[in-house]
Amino acid sequence: MLAISHAATALLVKRRYPEARMGWILLAAELPAIAWVGLGFAGIEGAGMGMPYSHSVVSLLLAAAVAWLLVGRLLRRRALGAAAALAIVLHLLLDLALHAQQLPFAPFGELRLGLGLHAAPPLAIAAATAYGLACWLVFGGGKGLLAVIVLLTMAQLTFAAPLAVDIAVAIACVWYFSRARAAELEHPSRRLARAFA
Repeated sequence: MLAISHAATALLVKRRYPEARMGWILLAAELPAIAWVGLGFAGIEGAGMGMPYSHSVVSLLLAAAVAWLLVGRLLRRRALGAAAALAIVLHLLLDLALHAQQLPFAPFGELRLGLGLHAAPPLAIAAATAYGLACWLVFGGGKGLLAVIVLLTMAQLTFAAPLAVDIAVAIACVWYFSRARAAELEHPSRRLARAFA
């Protein structure tokens, strides 16, 4: 899945949980991809080895539950725990739509899942663009955020950056261009104050 699509997911989650901080939501939305990169550097996962730990259905559902329990219950940040769990589950759902039976059900299982939109790159880019636009609309983002989502999605047609770079650019751009709207969602009184300024 395109890193920008996972970053755009954070917009949906922020809209649902406005009190949760956007930076943490972005990290949760990209967590499986970040784990895949880290496990690749460690030689545990990678291009030839698949993604049995970072992207299995069981692993991601477990990661979502741990995020919810650890952050929501133990740290008593319920909104952030729920937001992180939702972001991880949405990452899984997006990957299931795009990957062609590459996602294992469990780390050591043989069952592989995925609808395979990646097999048709124009269809995958169209779906990713539509998804990004939907996230942007629900969030109520500005023109800069819209441009970032469309341009980073279209950039996937012309070049493939290393995944770590793709993730970092997506997180940085979505965070930067969503700051004002995210602050409004966290503090609705700011919108009213600006209206009378």
